[in-house]
Amino acid sequence: MKAFNRYVVPLFLASMALLSCGKDKVVEDEEIEIPGGGDFYPDNGNTVSFEAQLGDLSRATDTSFDTGDQIGVFAVVADGTSDKGVIAERGNYADNVRYTYNGSKFTSGNGISIEEGDQYFYHAVYPYVSSAAASFSFTVKNDQRGENYTLSDLCTAQSIATSATLVQLNFSHRLSKVIVNMAGTNWPSGDRKLTLNNPRVSASVDLNDLTFTSTSTRDAVVCSENGTNSFKAILPPQTIGKENFAVLTIGDRNYTVDLSADLVLNSGLQKEITLTYNSDEVVVEFTGDINPWEEEEVDNRFDDVVPPEIRDELEDYITIYNGVNPPNVEGVYFIDPFDLVYSEDGYDSDNWASYYIKFSNQNMTYNTIDYAEVATSGTAESTGKGAFISGSGNNFTAYFNTEGTSKDIYTKTALVISGTKTSSGIKNLYYAFILVEKGYDPDGILMDEGYFRVFKDEDGLSVNSTWPSRTRSDVKGVSIYSGFGVQQ
Repeated sequence: MKAFNRYVVPLFLASMALLSCGKDKVVEDEEIEIPGGGDFYPDNGNTVSFEAQLGDLSRATDTSFDTGDQIGVFAVVADGTSDKGVIAERGNYADNVRYTYNGSKFTSGNGISIEEGDQYFYHAVYPYVSSAAASFSFTVKNDQRGENYTLSDLCTAQSIATSATLVQLNFSHRLSKVIVNMAGTNWPSGDRKLTLNNPRVSASVDLNDLTFTSTSTRDAVVCSENGTNSFKAILPPQTIGKENFAVLTIGDRNYTVDLSADLVLNSGLQKEITLTYNSDEVVVEFTGDINPWEEEEVDNRFDDVVPPEIRDELEDYITIYNGVNPPNVEGVYFIDPFDLVYSEDGYDSDNWASYYIKFSNQNMTYNTIDYAEVATSGTAESTGKGAFISGSGNNFTAYFNTEGTSKDIYTKTALVISGTKTSSGIKNLYYAFILVEKGYDPDGILMDEGYFRVFKDEDGLSVNSTWPSRTRSDVKGVSIYSGFGVQQ
């Protein structure tokens, strides 16, 4: 394969492409030359173009590319050993090639030309950052009014391995969005400005692991207007203390804004806050639940574990977190007391053993994970297949295929565990057990195929623990349990 040192192809985006808003500054196209120089390769018919879109937003804002928007694109040759295309620090097939949106498409004086027969992964970053690499630092603007708001909105996209010359890129927001609404009609008159007090403003970005972690760098941030009586800002994921959150300026008067609780910001999600005015004071009426800022990227492997028709019923009892940026959940957790939430076959009992569960060897690139569990009593066991984890922020869903026996009857089951990782353990842990398939069972000893049972940790927290020493050897992907999921 021939290594190209300059690039030849424009990136095309459909007119429906979605991303950022609010700019009118036009940046002229430039020729980009990577270190080492080289000949200019004219269009050979294998030039690559890109369609791109962003998932649906929860508000009708931030929805389109504007003239002058720029992105950087990396290209990695598919070698058959990775399903994501790992970006090297330097020396990729294409390194951070800049393209500029001209009102209908992204173009560049020089573009990416591919070798016929080869496949490539494409990774894109918005906005264009000259220092972008496999790992780099990104800082939001400290005054986000005007075009600086969208220049603070870090988005990334990555493609599957492809030899096509028209490639789909689906962008996702990677930082966090704060919306502050002013409710009511009794506010004083005057110009209004909202300044966030000293939040973290920089994030450490890893494009391979898709992690976006706030650093210690802090600064005041002036919010952008978000329509009438509303403000918005982009910040790295972080937790902001409830006291002295912001200053609201109306005319020549400053009002201190304190929150009713700490504000937790997660990657790709937005948080809404509502302010009211009462007796010459600004009052926080409530902090809203985290709403999807966009439709998250989905890990479709869940459908390989749980058939879609079962999943539709299951989601009435357990939340499935589909994102591709789950938290690190490695560790041992104790589920006690273990409580039955729902049994599709009508079976009911208050006599459930407590459980130790263990997650280990979590791969943050491929979102795989090993799992084991042991009850405080019981003997049945099965071998795990398809150990995956999905989610975003601190929320996750782990799901596993298992094959084994219960009461000497062959079983193929699915295990689903959802919850929120905290420093103390797993909050609001739910545990679903689905009998996907079973062997010959003429006496109906086991529940029917397709039936499931859902459990939870009744006190709301599965605490950090240690693996009990009395158990058998810790085997990768092995689930050891009492058979409660299928036993009548």
